Amino acid sequence: MFTTNIGKVFNRVAVTSVLLLILTASVMPAVLLGQIEETLVVASMKYIKNPNPLKEETWYDWWLNLVTYDRLFREGPDLDPHPWLCSYYEHSNDGLVWTFRLVEGAYWHDGNPITSEDLVFTIEFYKRYKPPSWYPSVEFIDRVEALDKYTVRLYLSRFNAWILRTFGYMIILPKHVWSHVAEVFDDPTFFNPLSPGDVEKVMSRIEAGEPKDVSSKTKDFVSRYGHLRIGSGPYVLTRWVEGELLDLVRHPKYFKAGFPRAARLIFKVYATDEAQYLAVKKGDAHIMMWTAPYAVLDEAMRDPNLVVPKSPDVYVGFLGFNMRDPITGNKNFRKAVAYALDKNFVINTLMLGFAEKVYTFVHPGLTFWVNLEVPRYDFDLSMAARLLDDAGFKDVDRDGWRESPAGEKFEVTIYTPEYDPVRVRIGDILVENLGKIGVRAKNVPLDFDTMVDYVYNQLKFQIYIIENDANFMPWYYSSFYVEEQAVPGGNNPWGFVNKEFEDILRKAEAEPSDTARADLYKRLQLILAEELPILPIYVRYWIQVYRRELSGVVDMPGGALNFWTLINGNFRGLAAELPYTVLQPPVTTVPTPLATVTIVQTTPITVTSPVWVTYTARVEVPYTPPELVVAAVVAVVAVGVLMFLLGRRYGK
Repeated sequence: MFTTNIGKVFNRVAVTSVLLLILTASVMPAVLLGQIEETLVVASMKYIKNPNPLKEETWYDWWLNLVTYDRLFREGPDLDPHPWLCSYYEHSNDGLVWTFRLVEGAYWHDGNPITSEDLVFTIEFYKRYKPPSWYPSVEFIDRVEALDKYTVRLYLSRFNAWILRTFGYMIILPKHVWSHVAEVFDDPTFFNPLSPGDVEKVMSRIEAGEPKDVSSKTKDFVSRYGHLRIGSGPYVLTRWVEGELLDLVRHPKYFKAGFPRAARLIFKVYATDEAQYLAVKKGDAHIMMWTAPYAVLDEAMRDPNLVVPKSPDVYVGFLGFNMRDPITGNKNFRKAVAYALDKNFVINTLMLGFAEKVYTFVHPGLTFWVNLEVPRYDFDLSMAARLLDDAGFKDVDRDGWRESPAGEKFEVTIYTPEYDPVRVRIGDILVENLGKIGVRAKNVPLDFDTMVDYVYNQLKFQIYIIENDANFMPWYYSSFYVEEQAVPGGNNPWGFVNKEFEDILRKAEAEPSDTARADLYKRLQLILAEELPILPIYVRYWIQVYRRELSGVVDMPGGALNFWTLINGNFRGLAAELPYTVLQPPVTTVPTPLATVTIVQTTPITVTSPVWVTYTARVEVPYTPPELVVAAVVAVVAVGVLMFLLGRRYGK
C-alpha cells in the first residue's frame, strides 16, 4: 500500500513536470519578445562615416557621438544647456575664471572612473591637435588646472559668452586611452578605434603605461568588444557592420539611474526616406531618423499604428559657394544665383508647404538674435541678369550662353545629395532658371559622403546644397566663419575670410550684455548677407514618423528623434523624463566660490505636453537571459523523467 501511494505521488509529480514544461515552452516566446521590445531600432538614412570621434564631419557621425560620449551639459527641448556630467559650476565676476565640478560615480565604458584628469587632458589635447570639430570649444581657454579628483578650473584668454554651449557641449575623452593614441599617431584624427591593427598598437601602450587596475579594465573591454571607441555615454558600441548597422547596448554603469530605458539601440541603414518609412510602417524599425516623404503623409496619418509628429527643424537648408573659384568667387555672380532661386516654388511645390522660407543667417526660431532686415534676394531673373551684366558675365559670341569676365566659356556645377529628392529637385530648378539668363549649369547628385569629401576635404566644388544647424546658431559662428576653419577638413569650405567680420565676432563673444551682443550679431548677419558665402533657403517641418507602441518620445525643435528620446524610448508606457543633474553646492575641497551661478532647473523633469507624446503599450515581460531559459527547461525535463521512472518503479 505504501509503495503504491508513493508511485501515485511520483506519477503526479511527473504530470506536473510535463505541465511545467509546456508552460515554460509557452512563456519562452514572451520572454524573448520582452528582449525584442527592449531593443530600440532607429531607421537611419546613411551609414555613419567616421569611427574616430575627433572627426564629426556629418550629421550621422554626430548621432553616434551623441549617445556614446557624454558632456558637461546637454541641450534641452528648450534649446538651452542643462547640467549633465556637471554637478556644480561658478565663475568670477569678470567671467574669465570658471570652475566646473564633475559628478561622482560616472564611468567610462570600460569601467574606469571619469575624473578631472580626463577633462584637463581633453582640453589640452584639443588645444594641441586642433581637431576642427572640437578646437573651437577650447581655443579661448588659456590654461586649466585640476583642483581635486572631480573639480577643474579654467582660465580664459578672453570672456566667452557662449561657454556653456561650446565648451559645455564638447565631448570628453578618456585620458587612459587617448594619451596613448597620441603616442602612436602624430595626427590622432587618423586613429581608427575599430581597426584591429590600430587597437593592438594603442592597447600595447596602454598596458605598458597605465596602472594594472586601469589597463586590465580596458583590456577586458577590448577582448569583449574588439574596439577602443570607449566613451561615457548611455550606450556602448558593440557591433559595427559596414554600411548596414550600428549595434549598441546600455552602458552597465551609467551614472543616470534607470537610463537609458532600452537595453539595446540599433541604428539600421535604409538607403532612402521611403525605405525608412516602410521599415517603421512594417515594424522593422521604431522611429525614422530622416523626415518622412511628403507623398506618404496622408497614408501615415491614417495608420493607427503610427504617430506623425510635426516639428520645426533646427537645421536650415542652404546653398554653399566656393569663394575661391573664379566664377562663384564673384560676389555679383553669387547674388545672381540667389535671385535665380524661386523659394516660393521650393516651399509650396517641392515641399508641399511642409517648410518655411528662410532669409536670415540665424535660425528664425532664435528671434532675439535674428536680423530681419537682411537682404531677401527674392526670385527675380531680371535682377539676376543685370547683376551678371554688371560683373562682366556677357554673351560675347551671341550663342545664348554667357562667357566669364575673362571671355572664357564656363559651366557651373551644383552638387546635391542624391538621397534627398527635395534638394536634387532644387538643383534641377536652379539649373533651369540659370539657363533662362544664359548661365550654363549642371546638377550632379552625389552620394552624401562623396559630396562631403569634395566640399569639406578636397575643397573642389562650386555650389552645393546641404542642411546644417550650427551655421545658423550665433554661438557657433567662431567655429565656421573664420579664417582658421578655411582649410581642408575645416568648417569653412567656402573660403570666407573677412577681417571686419572676425573683429566684430571676437567683440561679440566677449560682450557680457545680451542686448549689446545681439546688436553685434545682427551686424554680422548683414555682412554675411552682403558677402553671401551661403544662401539660406528653408527650414523643414521635421516629421520623424514612429511606432505608436514606442513610449517616452520627446518631440522638440529638430524632431522626435533626439538624445532625450534615445534615453527615454521604451515599450512599457513610461512617460519621458529629463533627468538633468541636480546641482550640488561646492564641496570643501573647492576653494572659496568665485561667483556662484544661479540655475533655475535643479530637479529631474517629467516631460509634459506638448513636447512629449506617450502611448500605452502591451505589457512587457521582464527580460530573462536565453541561457537561463534553456537551463530551466533542461531542469524541468530532467525532473519529469526522473519522477516518471520512479513512478513506474513503485507503482502497481
